Amino acid sequence: MFINHDDMRSLELMEELMRRGYYVSDRLKDMKYADVIYLGARGMDRKNRLILEHETIVVDDEIIKHLKENCLVFTLIHNEYLIELSKEYHFQYIALLDQENFVEKNSILTAEGLMSYLISHRRMPLYDSQVIVLGYGHCAKPIIDDLIGLKANVKVAVRKRKYQKEIEKKNAQYIAIDQVDLSQCDILINTIPHVVIEKEQLDHIKKNLMIVDIASYPYGIDHHYALSKGINCQILPAIPCKYAYGYAGKMIADEIERKLENA
Repeated sequence: MFINHDDMRSLELMEELMRRGYYVSDRLKDMKYADVIYLGARGMDRKNRLILEHETIVVDDEIIKHLKENCLVFTLIHNEYLIELSKEYHFQYIALLDQENFVEKNSILTAEGLMSYLISHRRMPLYDSQVIVLGYGHCAKPIIDDLIGLKANVKVAVRKRKYQKEIEKKNAQYIAIDQVDLSQCDILINTIPHVVIEKEQLDHIKKNLMIVDIASYPYGIDHHYALSKGINCQILPAIPCKYAYGYAGKMIADEIERKLENA
């Protein structure tokens, strides 16, 4: 197996696979001999650039051409370029965050890590705090559950009214995303990867509002504008590779073994 350990999670993956008896290498020259290849969070871009732990390298075309036929190539995030290469060079490509079971477990780790961050970075408890969560996808649902469990007052802002009953069953309050009012909000959590909070809305907030964005670019708010207003806003990507990375590495190892058994 070739493992690119580009973060703490993938370093744990290497150690977990070795504990399970697999031969594991992180040397690029060993990639062409591997039956399983983990290319890290994103894998290569279209210029064959690959992010390693301490540097970015360019993977030679000859290495890709000589990969074992039907070897399993993994990344976390969906990579369209690797799909194209898999068709040309006959390897099997799997993006772990395209797998429903993996996404659910990853979302639970994300939620728990976020709770840890909020608790350790605020002067006030989550108990009785006014929290607005933007979005109601895989990541948002366990976040809402954890906040409700900690007795926060949670509003969930979504575009689709069809989620209202489900949200209210969780003892959260449904609001339309175009009706978000931040004037009484203590914590704003964004899970939507496009801007949904306008600059004007950031002009009418409590002075101690905390904004945490776990979405990908371009995020849910204009963070440059928020910072210029002195708002406490943080972008927290890839929480599982910083929090509970040991378990995150085990999750990837479990998924690799499942795919090997079914190959």
